[in-house]
Amino acid sequence: MAVHSPESTAYAWRGLSLDVARRFFPVDDVIRVMDIAESVGLNRLHLHLSDDQGWRLDIPGWPQLVERSSGSGVGGGPGGFYTEADWDRLALAAERRGLLLVPEIDLPGHSNAALHAVEGLNLDGVRPPVYEGVEVGFSSLRIDAPDTERFVRDVYRYLVDIAEGPVHIGGDESHATEAVEYGRLVDLIADSVRSVGGTVIAWQEAAAHLEPGEYVQVWDPRLAVQPVIDAAERGVQVILSPASYVYLDMKYRESSELGLTWIGTTELDRTAALEPSRLIDGLDPASIAGVEATLWTETLRTFDDVSYMLLPRLAAVGEIVRHGRPDWDSFAADLPARAAEWERRGWAWHRSPGVTWG
Repeated sequence: MAVHSPESTAYAWRGLSLDVARRFFPVDDVIRVMDIAESVGLNRLHLHLSDDQGWRLDIPGWPQLVERSSGSGVGGGPGGFYTEADWDRLALAAERRGLLLVPEIDLPGHSNAALHAVEGLNLDGVRPPVYEGVEVGFSSLRIDAPDTERFVRDVYRYLVDIAEGPVHIGGDESHATEAVEYGRLVDLIADSVRSVGGTVIAWQEAAAHLEPGEYVQVWDPRLAVQPVIDAAERGVQVILSPASYVYLDMKYRESSELGLTWIGTTELDRTAALEPSRLIDGLDPASIAGVEATLWTETLRTFDDVSYMLLPRLAAVGEIVRHGRPDWDSFAADLPARAAEWERRGWAWHRSPGVTWG
């Protein structure tokens, strides 16, 4: 396929992130998402396992996390969680598809599910109620709560134990955390990974706390990017997930039933136009590890919803990370044959304009 210069080499990090915290998806559905990721040449699946609405991974020694906080979801969804055996099954399925499975527990913000489960994470010992809404930025761990350090170290030690690669610590949208406390919490969380031999990934707000060889994930270039550039200059690798291109939970168009529009709408041609090396002025292209599309699930309920939002846009992401920005005419001409395969495999997909689907 013809490509647009200068994006002409494959990236090492070719990812998809799936939010299973706001809306839980069982193992079989996640494996079907892996099939989609494999089909477009990706090699990472990042699972967002905790948020304000739900906690999705059983952690040894902390049974209350799933007993109290796994049964909820956006809008009162049915909830659910993954056992150790479930994770082993997911990891094996990922390995067979050439995917590295990346777990994320997102702290210190996005933490209402943890606070609801564990009294000792709250300064006053009072657990907040279950949260089933979609607003962000209102929850936070507290460094001086009695169980915070033990909780953090146990959770991330377990993630390092089950991960074959880096561990994502979150760090985004901690609007309820005072700056000094945020720094202390992120340092504690990162040390909990490093001290047991793990490698840290964090969202861009935590860039200043990362060390050489770790990863910072950029989701909104409208936020301050100088800390990302500074981190890259000291050897931190950059994963690009710009919301206006590869947040695949954005609606295709205003009238779409599924999706959100907080950063606009995103049709296929928009995703296909991403040029990673030109996204952030002043960022050395050599520091870019790759691109990761993300799918947040506030409005999604079924696997069909998921596949519909992924396809065909994830195919464009696959081209970008493997070959560079695609030549539109060649890419569009190739898509009908791909869509026939999607149909054969029972994957829902969207008929984006600009393609002669047949």
